[in-house]
Amino acid sequence: MDIVKTLINRVFLVFALASSDALVSAAELNVGPNQHFERIEDALVQALPGDIIAVYPQPRHQVYEKVAVVVDKPRITIRSAAPAGLRVSLSGSNFNFLGQGSLSRAVVQFNKNADGCVLEGFEIFGAHNKSHNGAGVRINQANNITVSGCEIHDNDMGLISNGDGTLESAMNQRIEHCVIHHNGDRSDPGYSHNVYLGGASVTLTNCEIYSSLAGHNIKSRAHKIEVRDCYIHDSANRELDLVDAPETAFPDSDAVVAGNKIIKATDCPGNREVINFGQDGGNARNGTLRLDNNVIRTPFISPVIHLSALRARVMLCQNTIENSGSQKSRQQLIEAGSSAALDAVQGDANKISASFAGPALEALKLEHTMLTNPTLP
Repeated sequence: MDIVKTLINRVFLVFALASSDALVSAAELNVGPNQHFERIEDALVQALPGDIIAVYPQPRHQVYEKVAVVVDKPRITIRSAAPAGLRVSLSGSNFNFLGQGSLSRAVVQFNKNADGCVLEGFEIFGAHNKSHNGAGVRINQANNITVSGCEIHDNDMGLISNGDGTLESAMNQRIEHCVIHHNGDRSDPGYSHNVYLGGASVTLTNCEIYSSLAGHNIKSRAHKIEVRDCYIHDSANRELDLVDAPETAFPDSDAVVAGNKIIKATDCPGNREVINFGQDGGNARNGTLRLDNNVIRTPFISPVIHLSALRARVMLCQNTIENSGSQKSRQQLIEAGSSAALDAVQGDANKISASFAGPALEALKLEHTMLTNPTLP
């Protein structure tokens, strides 16, 4: 009898577990014309962790107006239900993105409790405020956020993120397969960017980021950042400005820039350096910038890489760095005046146009560098 009771109990346990799994399975909440919800904000009120909010396009390519979505629940997926190759358009126009209290600073904002959320397949534009930092997307201390397949343009800031000064906030941000362009405010030159990142760690992959209107294409204060297989070009200032925050004072505050195509506009109106790694505030930057397998083109004599912190270092491996203008000589590869690290500059197997000279190639003995003529198309 005991064996029979045990078998019966196990059967009941299996059914109980199956029923429990069914109860917690993800629901899909549909937004749009002839759907249950008219707006994403309405669906979010009903959504539970693990749910999917599917947003259908408006008729005749109309946009969702005055969108200000604040996500404060974990594991919510907000994705476009548009046909393949198209995006659903979300506009923040005519909403004041103050970012105070419970108000959003972005068309879509992920707050501290929104760990594990996904945003996928949208065109996002029109976020502005008086502080010039209204954003298309904001990651506000949340961990494991993924932004995928979005086009983000014509906001004060394209995509912004921030942590809390520790290495446990804004971890594992992922921005992938996005197009981010023409963000900024020309009345605030140098301070509003296409991408402005902070927190513990972030990875950008397979994105095109271009034509910032006032600031940099990518500005980051994150402890660790990886930029891989992206096309970054035609910024109003630097293409990448990787600087300091409380998080970067920790050891190994590194940046990996690999497999990218990075191009300076020939009429760049602002800072003509390509990459700054170090600081612009009062915090340390204790780490290494590693450049692997990139193609970098600049017509200017301004440094390709500026090391602007005492402990900043750079390692260059298998990059092609080319003169894209008429400059015959005196182009600077690296300015390392602010770095006191003995191993501040190292490198191997790079191809560099003959117009480059200076300490990085001479006194700093960048190893195994091949000086070549430009190979521009």
